[in-house]
Amino acid sequence: MVTLSEDILHFIWKYRLYHHQHLCTVSGKSLTVLETGVHNRNAGADFLSARMRIGDMEWSGNVEIHVHASDWYAHKHQRDNAYNNVVLHVVYENDRSVNRADGTVLECLELKPLIPTPILHKYRELMSGMYWIPCEKLISTVSSLHLTQWLTRLLVERFERKVAAFYEVLNQQQGNWEETCYIWIARYFGSNVNAQAFDQLARSLPSRILAKHKDRPLAIEALFFGQAGFLENTAFEEEYPRRLQEEYHYLRKLHSLMPMDASVWKFMRVRPGNFPSIRIAQFAALCARAEHLFSAIVQTECTDELKALFEALPVNPYWLRHYRFDAASPLHSCQLGVQFIDMLLINVIAGILFAYGKYIGKEMYIYRAVRLLENLKAESNAIIKRFSKLGVGVKQASESQALLQMKAYYCDKKKCLDCGVGVQLIKHNERW
Repeated sequence: MVTLSEDILHFIWKYRLYHHQHLCTVSGKSLTVLETGVHNRNAGADFLSARMRIGDMEWSGNVEIHVHASDWYAHKHQRDNAYNNVVLHVVYENDRSVNRADGTVLECLELKPLIPTPILHKYRELMSGMYWIPCEKLISTVSSLHLTQWLTRLLVERFERKVAAFYEVLNQQQGNWEETCYIWIARYFGSNVNAQAFDQLARSLPSRILAKHKDRPLAIEALFFGQAGFLENTAFEEEYPRRLQEEYHYLRKLHSLMPMDASVWKFMRVRPGNFPSIRIAQFAALCARAEHLFSAIVQTECTDELKALFEALPVNPYWLRHYRFDAASPLHSCQLGVQFIDMLLINVIAGILFAYGKYIGKEMYIYRAVRLLENLKAESNAIIKRFSKLGVGVKQASESQALLQMKAYYCDKKKCLDCGVGVQLIKHNERW
């Protein structure tokens, strides 16, 4: 049996999910709730600025909610003058009378006989932990209108969460959008395994240094591989890495650079196409072609043109037959794959547009971020596939991103009472 929590009582009070007719306080006075008040999630009473009529008098004040009336004393409210302005004590079960800190008796509403049985039943079912997501058996019954509205809100919430981290880097880069964008994209080239290493690489090699060698692709490649630590203390057999090594030796002294320790890069359990050596070659080619990445992104409105920024990169032909230096391999593509580019647009580029729009106060960039996700296909991963099996149609990346947000921050944490789906399921008992 799931233990009853104050959260569900807050929910019931907020949405008036109890029998309203002929309400009376425990003392026998008639009660009419005019306004439930503002839900307070900080210290103090649970609902602020409520209005109600108790007996013949109208009151304006706060409402405190507990599972048991005696929780008032367990929480030491009788010693806190801040609770003297509580005008109604709402409890599931009234197990004792309660006095305020000033000694006055507090009027009480007992909810236990007033709550429809299906509401608590549905809440306990959602909290039982029996399913992949709490509403697994019911999510398909939520109207498409409500689901669409909730997913739209979740998408913005996901953007907000992502841009918070982006702004941290922006602050570190003293408001330099080009440099921040450069670092942010570099991180994605490292995927989960080498994201931190790519971050370190980009920070060790500011884009202003690359700009000085924009007409010399070999110099840019040498700078990236040299700073990554891949050109240190090695006697290469093949000409291309030897040329890189020679070039980097000169550039390192010119720009007073200090290379990374190559041991930070991870090759184990990484597919060859994702080897850091390949990704560095691709990122170097991107930087060689697009000197100002951020400017190119914000000036490009068409989704296909955004994709084109990352297609047909001038990657050195050496990487057509290599995944590592001095280790020949069969012929393969050294270009970014279609899926990688789509995921880059979804997880990075859209976020950059949203962050920029919010930062400068121009909604056109926020709308472009949303529209970009609406123009891209939904991700295909285990979570999205599972939602599809539950009857949730997922076609656009905007929908899949919203569902990933819901799964991580609502379903997994059982925050059904804060979730648009959970609210609909519990509030509307005609669906049960």
